[in-house]
Amino acid sequence: MLNLSVFNSNDERTIQQWWKRLRSRLTLLYLVAALLLLIISGFGHARLLKEVGQTFGGFFWGIDTDRQVVIVSTPPELPSFSVAPGSLTNVSVLTGVNGEDISSLSTVYQHARPGDNINYTVLQNGKPLTVSRAAATFTFDMWFNNYGWTLIAGLSWLLVGGLLLATASEWTGAVEGITLLPPAMLFLLYSHWGNVQQAYQPDLVFQLLWIPSFALLGAAFIQLSLTYRPEAFKTPRAPRMLIDGLPYLPLLALLAFDLSSLLIKGSVPTRLEFILSLGYAVFGGILSLGIGLNSLLRIFRVLPGKSVPTGIRRRLGELLTLWIGGIGLGFGLGILPILLTGKTLAPLQIFYVLAAVYPLVLIYAIRSLRLIDRLEATLEQREQALREQQKTAEQLRQSNRELQQATSLLLHADAHLRSILSQRIHDQPRQQALRIRSLLGHWQHKLKLEAEQNQGLKFVLQPVSEALGKVRKISEELEGDLRGLQLLVEDAYQRRNLGLKLHLEKLIREDLPALHPESLLRVQPDLWALDELQPGLEETGEGEKFAEAISFTVTQALLNIYNHAGASFATVRSARVNGSLEIMITDDGRGFDVNAVTADKTSLFKAKLKAREAGGVLTIHSVARPQAEHGTIILLRLPLPRTELSPQTGPLSGSLVQEI
Repeated sequence: MLNLSVFNSNDERTIQQWWKRLRSRLTLLYLVAALLLLIISGFGHARLLKEVGQTFGGFFWGIDTDRQVVIVSTPPELPSFSVAPGSLTNVSVLTGVNGEDISSLSTVYQHARPGDNINYTVLQNGKPLTVSRAAATFTFDMWFNNYGWTLIAGLSWLLVGGLLLATASEWTGAVEGITLLPPAMLFLLYSHWGNVQQAYQPDLVFQLLWIPSFALLGAAFIQLSLTYRPEAFKTPRAPRMLIDGLPYLPLLALLAFDLSSLLIKGSVPTRLEFILSLGYAVFGGILSLGIGLNSLLRIFRVLPGKSVPTGIRRRLGELLTLWIGGIGLGFGLGILPILLTGKTLAPLQIFYVLAAVYPLVLIYAIRSLRLIDRLEATLEQREQALREQQKTAEQLRQSNRELQQATSLLLHADAHLRSILSQRIHDQPRQQALRIRSLLGHWQHKLKLEAEQNQGLKFVLQPVSEALGKVRKISEELEGDLRGLQLLVEDAYQRRNLGLKLHLEKLIREDLPALHPESLLRVQPDLWALDELQPGLEETGEGEKFAEAISFTVTQALLNIYNHAGASFATVRSARVNGSLEIMITDDGRGFDVNAVTADKTSLFKAKLKAREAGGVLTIHSVARPQAEHGTIILLRLPLPRTELSPQTGPLSGSLVQEI
């Protein structure tokens, strides 16, 4: 069977390696672009700062590519100008100054003093108009409030975009960082639009970068809105032409128009370029706003569609709300008023401060959501691992149950076979040996009598009688060996005939000493707690397991003491405590290392299995020579069968555990 998880993990590893390589390259390109923007912006601000302390007309002005002088903005520190900046609804051009041609504007400012009235001839929507305005001194505060805040806002957007890109874990995160580059361009390159005292012609930065950045912003809006659709957000994705390339295709036409105009005319028509760039920015904002609202309605199940997972619904809802709110704020306070009136709805300083703070709020929200996503992914992985562990644990429990069942069956089969073997040894070989021994004794006695009565046959019958005696002795030895073999397989036949206590007493006092006549070991039995066991103990399966565990443990423990311990004294004691029966077997032998017992020594291991099968436990504690108190203690604790749970009447009621 194929392991699909292996293939999935390999695919994810390949995607991660691909994304790491792509992210490093994108980050490097972003840093190069950011450095170029900062250098270009620095030149523009250096030009403006160089004019601090100079006299100017009290407003910022610019020269478009048609050589017309237009009003850009008015510093908030000075009174408003009666002539509004150029917009879609207002076309205002300065045509003269103090009765001279407008080309002498810089000369007039150079010779004017602060407070001098300067007369301007304005062509407003095709109508000539003359207005006056007092000259003023350009200060650092004026620069900061009009251009310094744009520099800070641009740096904020540029820095946040780089951080989002560098820390992105997938392509969607990279899009979040890359789409912050157009606003950064707008703010950073704003220093190239507008003059103070000196006349500067519109440069290539103004024509090919700053004005087109409005259109680039509209394309970024569309890309981000397509990225934040629920279906595109469910799984990590690679760059796609439909989402990541199509919004930027109209910019190729705009770029072609700018380059062709630059090659043919030497400049790009400022007003037409403004209309095209701002128009695409507005189109992109409105389209992305519609896509975002549609996604929000689908997320909140107002519109029909496929179900969106809870984590994606939460993250998309917060991102779309924040993003749509930012677009609405920027569009309502900035772009739309500029298009209609040439001014922002709120003061420029407030607009710039909000523009500088917004990316900080954005990165906090995105990083928080990314952290929540990682936490949810970690929790999901842990839940998956927990489910796998639970599944494995259930499989292990099932295997354990099957193993216990198999062990129980094997132990039952083992006990049954040993019982049959014990009975057959008793009924057939031992009985046959006993019968042969009796017959041999009978014929040996008859031959002896015959030889005494007939002295002539004495010499003939004597060898036969001696031979019969030898055969009878061999028969006795064979019967003893068969009895020893019967003990080795645990004499279940004798246990069932005599009862558990009498069987153990006979085993301790007669059978084992007869099997080891050369041993000096003395075994002291103390089995009074077995007196209360009912005669029909082994008639139930529970009672049979109970008796089997006790009999087998005592037999194998004493055999080990006789054969290996080299002990001089041993005890077998019993006690009945709190519904359990305790059997303790102790000796003063040489002891052994319990942990070093090899796997082929199965007698005590099998005793542990039988104890567990009966619901009890078998513990072994041994101290090896030459340590003090050397010897071995084997403690068997078994719960009494339900049929034996009668009030305790015997004299032994204390637990043997306290004596270990």
